[in-house]
Amino acid sequence: MPPSRFPPYYRWLEDILRDDISQGTYKPGDALPTEHELMRRYDLSITTVRRAVHDLVREGWIYRKAGKGTFVKRTKLEERLARLTSFAEEMQSRNIVPQFKLIRAELVIPPDQVARFLKINPKHKAFLIERVQIANGESIALARGYWNPEIGEKLAQHDLQRIALYEIVEQHLHIPLVEADESINAMTADAELARKLGVRKNSALLVRRRMTYSSEMRPIEFTTTFYRADRYEYKIRLARHGV
Repeated sequence: MPPSRFPPYYRWLEDILRDDISQGTYKPGDALPTEHELMRRYDLSITTVRRAVHDLVREGWIYRKAGKGTFVKRTKLEERLARLTSFAEEMQSRNIVPQFKLIRAELVIPPDQVARFLKINPKHKAFLIERVQIANGESIALARGYWNPEIGEKLAQHDLQRIALYEIVEQHLHIPLVEADESINAMTADAELARKLGVRKNSALLVRRRMTYSSEMRPIEFTTTFYRADRYEYKIRLARHGV
């Protein structure tokens, strides 16, 4: 039973369940106790329990399956839009070991938009590196990157199943990555993307297009990354009046 001075009781139960989820008592995919089990365990009314469960569903901590129960929702990996980082660096900042599955690394005729950015003749080839990005053993995104051919061919001499591209560019090729332009939009997965990411066709995706520059605004890469929207999100903090 909650402390007598803790009003209202449903918030007390919400706090307990949030803590249990955060501390791993209930892991992603685990079923929560039923409403009647929560009633008995915490000596609460059904109305109080249902209100707490409803609020946690609304906040995205848990979800309901009709006829099966209430389950802990998987947390999304998030990236804050503040500085130029790679997928590997984002994962390492969360103590997650990034992994990669190389799909292809080869010279190809790039799309016109890519050729213009890389400042190469539309009839000439760029170096395409396509990899699935993996975190905690799960496919998170597919990165399809076009590089200047001389850089791409040097990248391909390394183990692209293991090493982060930005690490190779900066530490091995000694090319500083200074800034990038990005755009983000949404789409649904076609059959090819669904197969490579291990999701259903027409699943929601976040699409990030990044154009990265070295010093003196030298174009380096044009990469389109397709993120599973159920496993990845972007966050940005905005300030007003320079505060």
